[in-house]
Amino acid sequence: MGASKKSLAANRYILSGSLKKKGISILRFVFNGIEKGTGVERKFFIELVMLNPWLSPSETVLGFKSRVNVSAEDLQNVLAGTVSAHEIKTEKFVTPSYVAIRVGILGVGAKQFCEYHIIKDLKCSQRSLDMELGRCAFTEDKISGMITYSPTEIREHPEYMSDDGSFEWDLRYDIRQDLFNGYNGREGHWSPTGIKTVFAGSVIVDGREYNVIPKSSFGYVDKFWGETLPESWIHLSASHLTSIITGRILEDSSFAIQGIFNDRLSLVLKIEDKEIVFSADSSKRSYTTVWDCSSIVSDDSGEKLHWSVSFHNKNYVVDVDVFCVTSNLFVRTWELPEGQRKVLKVLAGSSGVGELRVYKRIKKNLELIEHAHIASSLCEFGQLEVPEN
Repeated sequence: MGASKKSLAANRYILSGSLKKKGISILRFVFNGIEKGTGVERKFFIELVMLNPWLSPSETVLGFKSRVNVSAEDLQNVLAGTVSAHEIKTEKFVTPSYVAIRVGILGVGAKQFCEYHIIKDLKCSQRSLDMELGRCAFTEDKISGMITYSPTEIREHPEYMSDDGSFEWDLRYDIRQDLFNGYNGREGHWSPTGIKTVFAGSVIVDGREYNVIPKSSFGYVDKFWGETLPESWIHLSASHLTSIITGRILEDSSFAIQGIFNDRLSLVLKIEDKEIVFSADSSKRSYTTVWDCSSIVSDDSGEKLHWSVSFHNKNYVVDVDVFCVTSNLFVRTWELPEGQRKVLKVLAGSSGVGELRVYKRIKKNLELIEHAHIASSLCEFGQLEVPEN
């Protein structure tokens, strides 16, 4: 089973209509790799981001680049004593416009690299996912590229929101499972276009090489696009599932949870031959969902963040609990299309573990269909952050 035509179309979609000047699109690839020589497993992400791309098609506009907002008239008024210096805003905020490549490694010593371009530099096909941007390429079965920054460049350009160093990747991928209808609403669209994806190839971060092997890559691909990002962001996904009931690895199973949309979360789940979808664009009566993300101290490993989510409808109950050690979480900053330095601050974890329970409703009783152990889960929690005036 591969990706459907709808999922393939979503992956290659480029912002159109009003979203060209007021919108965001994120196509992301997530996978595991093993460090050559040490055998240490790490999780990586590679993202193609479009933010108001046609608002400034010939020049990249970064919202966090400092821009002086003090005129000669302002200075004269301050010197004359007619205006206090504290009343003058010394920096001008702008609406960002760019296409970006964001890549990184999660876990201990996490890093992120960001490279910015104008939309006119994007070479793409209308018939398939075939995009080139600078030294980076995205197709329906391959992603490759390189980003490098010196320490001096990053010191001089904090607006890049990037670490210094180098990140190089050359990977092939094969989508094994997809579920297109994650969420389709006014606020945005989310499609887990590769809920179970295998990757093969290599990644080199600061000279350290990682082998990406299909069986242990536990890959994931999704696409989000819309006018802006949700003010609160929750994401969980995993395809490394083992049945606690039978003890066997669930080769054909995976899940993804995303939100917050309409005060609810969306769930797409495949458990062997069963497909279960709770989409937040459906009727309020169709299902209920309860969630929490809180900090706990449970054992010698120290403080953990706990994601707890429960979905209920007339046919199924799905409970998910994922834990990630807080010291392994990486804070990422995602700029919002509306500018004014509004951002999502997202805690991203790569080593989430926990349990998944799936129940079938039979009249007034619940029958346990599957109880699975979750490993190597991508787990994210983010909230809107607005700068002080």
